Amino acid sequence: MRVLSKSKDHFCGTHKGGHIDIEREPDGRFYIMVRWTDGALLYDGWAPEPVSTMVQAKREAIRGAQLD
Repeated sequence: MRVLSKSKDHFCGTHKGGHIDIEREPDGRFYIMVRWTDGALLYDGWAPEPVSTMVQAKREAIRGAQLD
């Protein structure tokens, strides 16, 4: 995974051609958006409730977008 930018509540990077954006909301939930190189959405939505860390959210983005 290549990191483009990151902070406590945001991650932006790429993985196997997918562009990953993750935002942590004030309530602790994660919103994940993964786009393919042609702009098609591979994942667009809230991470499942058990996801509680940015590391878990990154794993969920890769799994959910089928980039593993």
